[in-house]
Amino acid sequence: MTSGIEHLSNWQLVAQPILLNDFGPTVVLSPHPDDESLGCGGTMALLQQMGVPVQVLMMSDGSKSHPNSKLYPADKLRALRESETQSALSELGMSPEQVTFMRLPDGDVPSSTESSGYTEAVAQLTTELNKHRPQTILVPWRRDPHRDHRATYQLLQGAMSRLDTQPTILEYPIWLWELGTPNDAPYTDEIRAVQVDIPTVRDKKHQAVAAHASQVTQLINDDPEAFWLRPDLLVYFEGDSELFFKRP
Repeated sequence: MTSGIEHLSNWQLVAQPILLNDFGPTVVLSPHPDDESLGCGGTMALLQQMGVPVQVLMMSDGSKSHPNSKLYPADKLRALRESETQSALSELGMSPEQVTFMRLPDGDVPSSTESSGYTEAVAQLTTELNKHRPQTILVPWRRDPHRDHRATYQLLQGAMSRLDTQPTILEYPIWLWELGTPNDAPYTDEIRAVQVDIPTVRDKKHQAVAAHASQVTQLINDDPEAFWLRPDLLVYFEGDSELFFKRP
């Protein structure tokens, strides 16, 4: 069976460069605090340097990464992760006004009309997108192997018909690198692969990822079942380019 890293390495070989001049005002949909830095931190930093408007919509509240922690119960953990997000965006040259925290439930971002809160989440997302009128939206890959990532894509699909403009959609992989199966990976005729070269801002991206200390270190050490991004996972996001999928 072909692994996620093998699938994506093959797509990297055929990915075509995409011009940042084509992006225009850009909104990043991030399922959790850290996905924005991992998936497209370099692209965000470059757009910011060019003076292109960039806005992050943080979908979930990130409060379930350490569910058994007594030191960081849900409300305190949410506040910590939002603070880390602000620090990460600062590393990318962005300001606090460039992120909106939607605070949907971590681990239970609504994904369909059968999901509790789906209609309200689509309406909230639609309002935010119409406020910022993006020319480009960056969103997790539609079959990224995490339910909140897939749900974020589904919420965007629910909002698309209600948008004042029809933006270009670029999808970025996160867990597809580590956990992707052949059924999760893009099909040959489904998308085309594009990439943004980020060598000049690679260090800024690394610093942004590091700012999410609760996720990339054992800062919170009283929950042995906690999730954290180990160094062997972070290696997928340390290169000189960022990969996106675009409909042909």
